[in-house]
Amino acid sequence: MPRAKSDTVEYFPHFVDDSRTIFILESEYGNDGYVFWFKLLELLACSDGHYYDMNKPGALRYLYAKTRVDADRAVKILDTLADMQKIDPELYRAKIIWCQKFVDNLGPLY
Repeated sequence: MPRAKSDTVEYFPHFVDDSRTIFILESEYGNDGYVFWFKLLELLACSDGHYYDMNKPGALRYLYAKTRVDADRAVKILDTLADMQKIDPELYRAKIIWCQKFVDNLGPLY
């Protein structure tokens, strides 16, 4: 049975190869870096259109709670992800989180 039309997904591939992203995040932020990245991907998976608008009321508070890191650490990790171009740096400056590679990896689900 085909999936009902939706702009969210209930799961996403969790690739287990030793990626540069995970290596850098864990090296710089320990387990917080690992957890933040995958919690962020979960958040993007269940967000309409697979982007996260940090401009909305309460959005930052929810992001920190979801990823289980404080505001300073979250900003540092997001800055690192933008610097590595894992999230779109231009959109990030506008407080929008978009990860093109993540969306590309969801293609088979649609």
